Amino acid sequence: MHTLRRKLHLNILRLLGREKVTFAPHGIVVSVPREADVKLRYDLARGRPYEAAEAKMIETYLRFGTPVIELGGCLGIVSALIRRQIGPDATHIVVEAKSELARICAANARIGATDAAVRVVVAAIDYSGTQTVSFSTGKTAHGGHVSTAGELRVPAITLSSLAAGMPAGQFALVCDIEGAELAMVEREDAVLRRVDLLILETHPKSYPAGVADRDRMVAMIQSNGLRQVAQDKNVYAFKR
Repeated sequence: MHTLRRKLHLNILRLLGREKVTFAPHGIVVSVPREADVKLRYDLARGRPYEAAEAKMIETYLRFGTPVIELGGCLGIVSALIRRQIGPDATHIVVEAKSELARICAANARIGATDAAVRVVVAAIDYSGTQTVSFSTGKTAHGGHVSTAGELRVPAITLSSLAAGMPAGQFALVCDIEGAELAMVEREDAVLRRVDLLILETHPKSYPAGVADRDRMVAMIQSNGLRQVAQDKNVYAFKR
């Protein structure tokens, strides 16, 4: 019922000649074409907040010139915000598992960037050791996740392999990967010691031990020299 209502609202806007394919949720004009996720387009059309907690932390803590790895690019709206913060030349690697989303993400991630500064990787973070992984598209574009019952097979990648393509030294990590962050934190101590800023959306309902696993993960992050500087519900910011 909700999906039908949203489609009706968007169709009415189209008939009235008021349907948008560009939006500015964080003061940056981004493109979200008609074929993109209905719920997200509906929310954007209604002017609803988009990843508000993550955006506030990016605006507060991400410094100009900082290289960034972003896991879970989705529509590239947060990617565009990251670019505004880091300037045109800083390296920005974005990972998005769904190829149709990756195309939209790439266009928005490149807003204000020089040609060589952005790389969008179509893959999912996974530590099973396989070259491809089963991926569920989820109910919305934000809900895609690694799953044994997934509809897609996508390339698997690790944070270590992505970090190998970054400039030497420290970088920022922005992560929203629907539960896969737990395995990543458990296995990537060496890379986490290179991270200067970590903005992380956690997903306790996806973890085997729920909130206990989230708290254990936060402790592991802190053991790698990052201190928690902000929290908004399940979104955390850590700085070195």
